[in-house]
Amino acid sequence: MIPLHASEPAAHDAERMVGFRSALLAAPLMLVFCNENKAENKASAPSASAPASAAPSAPAPASAAKDIARVRCAMCHGESGQGNGPSAATLNPKPRDWTNKEWQKSTSDADIRSVIVGGGGSVGKSLLMPPNPDLKDKPAVVDELVKIVRGYGGK
Repeated sequence: MIPLHASEPAAHDAERMVGFRSALLAAPLMLVFCNENKAENKASAPSASAPASAAPSAPAPASAAKDIARVRCAMCHGESGQGNGPSAATLNPKPRDWTNKEWQKSTSDADIRSVIVGGGGSVGKSLLMPPNPDLKDKPAVVDELVKIVRGYGGK
């Protein structure tokens, strides 16, 4: 192809450099995600003594609940449960402080379960508390999440 302008090859080179730089920036992220997936696959891979037809099992409810609390709940409620997670600063109303003993006394486990699965709007509270419909059919995991919430100062 014959360039129409003297600057055309330079423009093409610039486009290639942008693509190259993007690939360089994306590579570490891809490695992180690939390594996480490898670790998950190794953890869930059947052992040599397990039958080949055995399906990988879901994590135990307590383990699954801890992961969910760390990934989902702590973003707003914080690791300390005080409603001071990284996203809390942008929210109004602020997330529930699970360490508040008065709140712990005034709410039932059934209400906590409803909020976890249906979100705040399902019980007339803030719509900023998102629902977790994927937990609807996992009552044992929800029960473990209730235990985690109660562990911050509850009953």
